[in-house]
Formats: sequence, C-alpha cells, structure tokens
Amino acid sequence: MSLYASQIKAFKSAEPKTLGAIQIIIGVLTVIMSTIVYKLHYHIQREIIILIVNGAQLVITGIVLVHTGRKPSKCMVLTSIVLQLLTAAFDIVGFGLMARHIPFRGESYYYRDTEFLVNGILGTLIAFLVLACIIGLVVSLFGVYALSVSAIKELTPIPHATEKQHYGAGLQAQNSIHAGN
Repeated sequence: MSLYASQIKAFKSAEPKTLGAIQIIIGVLTVIMSTIVYKLHYHIQREIIILIVNGAQLVITGIVLVHTGRKPSKCMVLTSIVLQLLTAAFDIVGFGLMARHIPFRGESYYYRDTEFLVNGILGTLIAFLVLACIIGLVVSLFGVYALSVSAIKELTPIPHATEKQHYGAGLQAQNSIHAGN
C-alpha cells in the first residue's frame, strides 16, 4: 500500500535513515560491550543476556528503519512502529535490570582489576539504552503522526483553496464513467 506525499514527507521529517544507522551502531556496540561484561562477571550474566538480545534487536530494527526511510510504504511504516515500540520496551527492561549495577552506586565487585572497566562499560550501556529508547519513541510518534494526521490533512478539502483544485476529480471521473460519458 502506498502513502500520500504528505505522509511520506511527515515520516521522512524524522530522518529515519539517520536514526536507523544510529540504532545499528548502538546495537552492534551493545552486543560487543555486553559480551565483554558477560565474560568478565559471572554474577550478572542473566541481565547481560537480555542486553545481548536487545542489541541484536536494535540492529534488526535499525535495518528495517533504514529500509523504510529509503522506500516508505504503509506496511513498512507500521512494521517500524511496532519494532520501535518493542525495542523501547526491551530498553526499559534492560535499564531496569541494569539499575542495580549502576556504577558508583556503592556496590563493589570482587574483581578490583576489572572494576573500572566494567563500571565504564555498564555506564555506557545504560546511556545507550536511554538513547535507543528515545529514538524508538520518537520514530514511533513520527510514524503514527505520518499515518494519521497527515492523511487526514490530505483527504480534507480546504474551502476556497486554489491549491486543491483537483480535489474530488477522481469522484467526478468515476461518476461520468458510470453515467456512460
């Protein structure tokens, strides 16, 4: 299904290709850094597995968003909205799981030689989760706006407007065909 020109313009105003590329980069970095923490600390491995899955989902969501930015269709915009909301939900879950491991909270790890490295990685992962959640929500809102409000603007006639002279021309042509003209 195709979109109206105003819907495409509204969706592309969110810069989906750029945000998708950012999501891909964040996803790859999340997987790499989560794998490092997974290898270093065995007592938070369950939380880290969620972050690895979240990173993989971010990569997939970013790829879909870049493709949607190149060739937007109604199906792809709806798919992007759903994936962005799922990613935002996973980001919130990941943030909740990592909240008790926030650096400088007073919890000390037994591995003194890697404590600074792990604290830095966890802080970066938390920042990535927040950024990915914000991107997901912004893209979802722009997608919903593009599908709803801009379509209403496209279909609503403006009285005495010269820009929409051909509004209803399709209906007139259809009526003339049915009338036999």
